[in-house]
Amino acid sequence: MSDPAPGRVLVVDTAPPEEALAELAAFEAMGLRPTVNLRRVTDPALRERIAARWPVVDFDGFDAEQLATHLEDGGRGHQALKCRAGIPLTRAVLARATAPGLTRRLAVAGRAASGSETFDPVAARESGVTLLTTPGANAAAVAELTLALALDALRGVSRRSAALHGGDWAGAVAGLPVAGLAGARFGLVGTGAVARRVASLAAAFGAEVLVHGSPRFTPGRAAGWPGRRTGSLAELLTECEVVSVHVPATEETAGLIGEAELRLMRPGSVLVNTARASVVDEAALDRVLRDPSAGLAAAGVDVFEREGTVGYGSVLAGNPYCTLSPHAAGMTHAAMREASRQLLAAFAAAMLCPHDGSW
Repeated sequence: MSDPAPGRVLVVDTAPPEEALAELAAFEAMGLRPTVNLRRVTDPALRERIAARWPVVDFDGFDAEQLATHLEDGGRGHQALKCRAGIPLTRAVLARATAPGLTRRLAVAGRAASGSETFDPVAARESGVTLLTTPGANAAAVAELTLALALDALRGVSRRSAALHGGDWAGAVAGLPVAGLAGARFGLVGTGAVARRVASLAAAFGAEVLVHGSPRFTPGRAAGWPGRRTGSLAELLTECEVVSVHVPATEETAGLIGEAELRLMRPGSVLVNTARASVVDEAALDRVLRDPSAGLAAAGVDVFEREGTVGYGSVLAGNPYCTLSPHAAGMTHAAMREASRQLLAAFAAAMLCPHDGSW
């Protein structure tokens, strides 16, 4: 198939079904002809419509070798890459995608999500590849699930539902009455867009919000926040009935909350992690939840060290004190539409910047 457009974009993950065709058409209007990966497009009719209009492939975007091979595309190459999930844009993949012998070399890679921890930013910078993300696009959606997990942990909604489905009324009412958000202290680890949204929602439920941020979160910056700044993480953990994690995956945040920190938490408390798995020690969380002498009573977790249909595995699976969610906090229709819109705008802006070769 010929390439009438001067540029090419490899779309590893399309927008949600209702937005997919419009997103692909927008790329083409920018002068980037899409090559579309159909691996996670499940609607047969949509697959047919995409294949009728654009070149299609089918590969595992989480596999670095397959990703590199499709970016190279037999030497034709792609100037742009778009994805939703955390694909492995590693140094080795970037080297192959920007090799001098390619007709087109990768210049821009965008992810319709706030994080890019599976991208190698140093290698991208050295290779001249601009990385794009959509911070804040899913803040409302992640905040909603954060509150849902917190409420489930406090109220035992899923556990009681399972008991009733099994005809066990006694099991369903065990442990009543329970704690709630009204009058509770709700602690936030992190001060980004999601944390701010959670703070507003928690306050609306009648909770007192406490916040712990990085050293940059000074008393001056905290002045406009809908919550009280704490002087340390330990202070937050020991004072709050609910603690929710909202920091990115970085060297500084890796292992931020381990067993020692979890054992600081007050009796009957709840931990929620909708941020990144590397921030909270998964094995330590499992151990502490199972320890009746520990204060931490329940948890809600949306992120895991090993994720995906093939690789998923967690020590938390089967833990009766933990509600699990499949890294779906940001996956609402509204959030995904907004992420697609923001990323298309970012790609359009990047197209206006000079690169070493025309688009």
